Amino acid sequence: MAFFRRKKILRPKNPLGIALFQYDNIIKKELGGLLKKLSAGRTMIPGKAEAILDRTEYKLDYILEDISKKNLKIDYRSDKTRYIIIDMIKGLKEYFEKARKFGFNGEVLELDKSVKGPKVIAEEREALKKKMKDIESDYE
Repeated sequence: MAFFRRKKILRPKNPLGIALFQYDNIIKKELGGLLKKLSAGRTMIPGKAEAILDRTEYKLDYILEDISKKNLKIDYRSDKTRYIIIDMIKGLKEYFEKARKFGFNGEVLELDKSVKGPKVIAEEREALKKKMKDIESDYE
């Protein structure tokens, strides 16, 4: 009799589902605290924030490389989903480039409307759930 059960999370079988699964894990586990502090308008210590970003940027580049048109051949419906995922990742990278430029000051980042913030990226992610259902992915 098990008192504590772990919820088993299976890796998706669809290549776009895998990319989205990896993206979600990066956002939740590695960048979650950084995004919360910056979106709340607080300032991060630049050295600590840089260390977090250095660990995650290559993972985001790896996802972009995996779903690039050269490496992944898919149908036209999935192509739209691919471009949405690419836009989300690029928007996140642009956000952190602005954060670096402003010294990880959350108040200044909230005032800058030229780059997508975490709220806009989260809204895009919710809209992407419908697209993932349309392509019959096993991960939404």
